[in-house]
Amino acid sequence: MRLVRCSGYLYICLFLASCTGLPPHTVTDLDWHDRSTQLLALTGWNNTGKLSIRTLDQSESANLEWSQAGNKTRIHLSGPMGLGATSIKSDTQQLKVSRNGKTRHYDISSQAASTASIGWELPLQALPYWILGLPSPQTPVLGQLVENGLLRQLEQLGWTVTYETYGQFEQYTLPTRLKLQHDSTRARLIIRNWTQFSS
Repeated sequence: MRLVRCSGYLYICLFLASCTGLPPHTVTDLDWHDRSTQLLALTGWNNTGKLSIRTLDQSESANLEWSQAGNKTRIHLSGPMGLGATSIKSDTQQLKVSRNGKTRHYDISSQAASTASIGWELPLQALPYWILGLPSPQTPVLGQLVENGLLRQLEQLGWTVTYETYGQFEQYTLPTRLKLQHDSTRARLIIRNWTQFSS
């Protein structure tokens, strides 16, 4: 999926910078099959962190709060990205973007939804899987590297996702630092904390 030039709604994406307070690198005792099964059973979680994005034209960063409940995603972005706080809500059908007191609704199945709302074409339905360290089960995987039961690199939907570090949060080993690249656009996500797991 091709990313276009970041607009003021750049906030919606994904992914982060600032690495104080990260849990130490963790090697899971589970093999890849068991770990994938464990994470796919999760129906909900929250995390907080930072997102940084670099394109040919811009370099931006924002604080991120992510809440997942089943197929419902809620993302809140704030900080120095320039245009105030942005709230994004999505499910398998609708995308809602709220900013500066205005809310817009889009059909998530439309390729123009992300571009119209945030200036990006984003794999919105894949992101909740990628952030857990999983490929999306809904689309083909072009390549993946697994070491010690942990996903280290993933190629899917035209993106390359690289997992740099993991941490232990309750019984789950989850990403704390990852990079995403699509064409000339690069994003970095640093997750400070994972909480409120449900399955």
